Amino acid sequence: MNFILGFIGFLRRKAVVSATLAFFILFFTEYNAYAFKINIDPPRVEVNIAAGTEEGGTISVFNYAEYETMHVKVYVNDLVYLPDGSNDFLPEGTTPWSISDWIKVGPTEFDLLPSEETKVRYVVNIPQNAKGGRYGVVFFEVSPPLEDFKGKSGATINIRLGSIFLLTAKGTEKYDGELQDLKVDTPDKNGEFDVLCTIKNNGNVLIRPVGTVKIIDSSKAELYELKLNQGKTGVLPDTNKQFLTRYTGKKLSPGEYVAQAIIDFGGKDYLGGQTTFKIE
Repeated sequence: MNFILGFIGFLRRKAVVSATLAFFILFFTEYNAYAFKINIDPPRVEVNIAAGTEEGGTISVFNYAEYETMHVKVYVNDLVYLPDGSNDFLPEGTTPWSISDWIKVGPTEFDLLPSEETKVRYVVNIPQNAKGGRYGVVFFEVSPPLEDFKGKSGATINIRLGSIFLLTAKGTEKYDGELQDLKVDTPDKNGEFDVLCTIKNNGNVLIRPVGTVKIIDSSKAELYELKLNQGKTGVLPDTNKQFLTRYTGKKLSPGEYVAQAIIDFGGKDYLGGQTTFKIE
């Protein structure tokens, strides 16, 4: 296969939509049954301020249960993206893009009475020499009140909800993406096949690359257009990720074809590349 890289396009503005996160759980211990109805708002916080400045805010924690008191612990974790696009979390300070040095939260532990709301305050302080972005989560870990289990046997169950934090030193953003690889897998018996794009984030802020892959025949006719990363999975700074899209169209006749990718990663240019492949 012949893989060719190129650059086309222009900068596009992105829109971000936030939603409230709610959680319900019912569990039993040897002594009590708990029905936790928990809500945090907002579940996502974006702070874009100049280096050397600070900004504060609050996250509301609601206990909608009528009778159960909850014990809440608040702490920070680092954020990573798994190959399948889902989130994972590591202890604070583990990753280069950790928010641990940029944020303080409080209170870090409290009891939440039935039908009560508590506001947890955060303060983001971006260092004077900071550049780019930092990414993490503030977790709210919930359990029955500690005194309910004093002197009692049996396991307790903790659950946690998190607010994702995206912090940026305004004016220092560097968008730099690279299409490292583009390949087409061998078709299956139905003529379907996967197209895989590997994208590297060489910048200092999170990118969410989206785009298309066109299937073109030897006469340069465009036969099919595949969507890439419709879920807008992110790529963290100085990491790469492989994105997969699948051809499920009409079975292609034997011959030579081109898969052509055009990807918007948030920079002033698009990433472009193509590879040739054969159908036997």
